[in-house]
Amino acid sequence: MDKIDKNLMDEIQNSNENTLRVIVQLNEPFNEEEDKRIVKSLGGEFLFDLPIINSYVAKLSKSAIKMLALNKRVKRIFLDEKISIT
Repeated sequence: MDKIDKNLMDEIQNSNENTLRVIVQLNEPFNEEEDKRIVKSLGGEFLFDLPIINSYVAKLSKSAIKMLALNKRVKRIFLDEKISIT
């Protein structure tokens, strides 16, 4: 599970939410058809791509996140956290 960021792993272990919004960073170039298919096959929802960082955002169950981490296309998976600039 080294592809799953520590903050996301903490959220998987401690959150009462079953579905989490994540950022999936890829090893390979983003492929809309393939990446949407992978997310859908895991019962998730593809939200949008982030081409500047070769990533996409999706909503996935905790178990689906762990399954996605096994995919060779995936480099890292992060929790899509809200940030603020103060």
